[in-house]
This record gives sequence, structure tokens and C-alpha cells, in this order.
Amino acid sequence: MPSHTRRWPPLPLEGAAIRLRPFELLDLPTYRHWLEPHHEWHQWDGPYYPLPTAAESDETVRMLSERISRGFDPCAELPPTRLVVARTSDDQLIGTVNWYWESQETNWARMGISLFDPAVRGQGIGTQALELWTGYLFACTDWARLDFATWSGNLGMMQVGRKLGFTQEGRFRKARIVRGEYFDSVVYGVLREEWEERGA
Repeated sequence: MPSHTRRWPPLPLEGAAIRLRPFELLDLPTYRHWLEPHHEWHQWDGPYYPLPTAAESDETVRMLSERISRGFDPCAELPPTRLVVARTSDDQLIGTVNWYWESQETNWARMGISLFDPAVRGQGIGTQALELWTGYLFACTDWARLDFATWSGNLGMMQVGRKLGFTQEGRFRKARIVRGEYFDSVVYGVLREEWEERGA
């Protein structure tokens, strides 16, 4: 069983323009709204996957509501798998960050970011969110590395990784099809010591 160090930095995590915080019940109508398939963010966040049906979105929100109602488990061995990206000005949900196991056997975690509101793009919000999230996950765990996967058509996400000192560790050529066109699948990663040196 992998070992994890329980060092829980307090939430929310505050940035210049956004904060990362747990979901609240009041977030759920907004979150359900952004899950609708007509929203533009779906074109950037894994557009090679099928869009969620109304029933699937309803079930996602229902399960999230149950988790919120149970509350945070102070004895949890792992950090929260998903947090809200909210504007500091009004605390409104504009996206989410998440992590999941690429290989639990070797403590290999992969991160993700979804920014729903197209009005916030190009303002450094994604960079702030990934920086806060990466720092939080390293502080909560003894993991040796973190990474994220994207596709070569998402130039903004690749630029975010480069800004924060992530290294392009993998490129799988013509591995994704988006709107009938082939794109590469790309993975950017950072080691704990590289992240700590960056912040020194």
C-alpha cells in the first residue's frame, strides 16, 4: 500500500484572481449549467471524448451533492480529488481542478484543469490554478511527480505547463481525433525536486 503524509494545507488556496476551494451545495446549479454540451469549453477539454448526456450530468451532480453532504474526512489519507476554481471577486465557480491515479501502485497521479467560462481565458487563470493545485498536492503527499495530459490543439494548456516549469515528457503522434483531424497526445510533468527548486 502506498504511503502518504497527512499534511493538509488549509483551504481555500488563494491566488491573485482565483481561489481553489471545496465544492458547496450552492455551486451545483452553476456546475450543472456548465456541463451542458453546447458550452465552448468542451471543445478544449478532451474533445475526443463523447459529451455527457443529460442523464450522466444529472448523476454527476447527484453524486457530488452526496459527497458534499458527507463533508470533509479529516482522516482521509489522500487529498481531495476535485476543487472548485472560483473568482476571488465574487467566489463564483468558473472551473475545476482534479487529480486521478495514472498508477496507484507507484503513486503516479495525473492532474486536470477545466475552465468553463470563456471570458476568463487569456488572463493567466489557468496558470494560477495549476500553480496552486500542484503546490497543494505536493504539500499534501510524498508523491515524487505530477503531470497532466492534453492534446496538441490546446496550445494554451501547453503554454501553461511551460510557464510553470513542466517538461514535455511524452508526445504520441496522431493519437487524438478532433473534428475529423488528427492531433498529438501530449504529457507534461514535473518532479517534486524541480518544483521545490522553482519556489526556492
